Amino acid sequence: MPASSNPRTRNKKNLHACLRAWLPGQPGAVMMAMSPALAGSVTAWCRHGWSAASWWLTACWLLCYCVQFSAARWFKSHGRRRWLAQPLAYGIILCVIGLPFVIRYPGILVWAPPMAVLAAISFIASWQRKERSLWSNATAVIAACLMAILTFHYGEAPSPAIPRIEGTGMLLACAFGVVQFGSVLFVKTMIRERGSGKYLAASWAWHVLAVLIAAIEGEASLVALSVILLARAITMPFISMKRTIKPLHTGLIELASSLLALALIISAAV
Repeated sequence: MPASSNPRTRNKKNLHACLRAWLPGQPGAVMMAMSPALAGSVTAWCRHGWSAASWWLTACWLLCYCVQFSAARWFKSHGRRRWLAQPLAYGIILCVIGLPFVIRYPGILVWAPPMAVLAAISFIASWQRKERSLWSNATAVIAACLMAILTFHYGEAPSPAIPRIEGTGMLLACAFGVVQFGSVLFVKTMIRERGSGKYLAASWAWHVLAVLIAAIEGEASLVALSVILLARAITMPFISMKRTIKPLHTGLIELASSLLALALIISAAV
């Protein structure tokens, strides 16, 4: 019996196709998008105790990410009906879970305009099929890092008032911003810009700057993190010149780096 006519094989293929249609295919990207929000919630929990509002907002942000990645795919296809069901379904779920949060904490709406602008830039990049460009990547990093300010605020002192920009929230947002844009540059040196001297120099310069900033800050965990990431940014491109490193393996390296960053940045903030 041909493999294609085997019901079990067909079911596996159908399941795989369904998962690809509905779930993001880059675990490292999901981790990068969620790390700042998680850090804000965990840091607030450690410092001020449990707050349902902070974790509620974190769940909403996960759904926002699902809306974004699925809508971006629809925009990239220039409106093909095949990719329309996913953003509509995720959008409905987001409304069901997110609208009660907005009603309970209306101050969050102050942050809606800048987030909407960032989302619009992301969708423009997808429509132009430039979602891998530096400006598109920077937009995603900014949006993700801003969430650290919000989740920390609602974990520290949840109220209907406008969320304030507080020192610890800003520390988290800035730390993740430096780390994540460094990751963007590093990944480009490993995949799309492999062998590019300009990108390699930019990646190294950014990571050296991160080490200097961490040293000035004087937080041991941030210094350790920045040194580790600098070593990764220097050694891995050289290794990739001598042997092929698949994009999957680069993604796994970034997933591990994101987990390490999450742990050490929380340690610095707590």
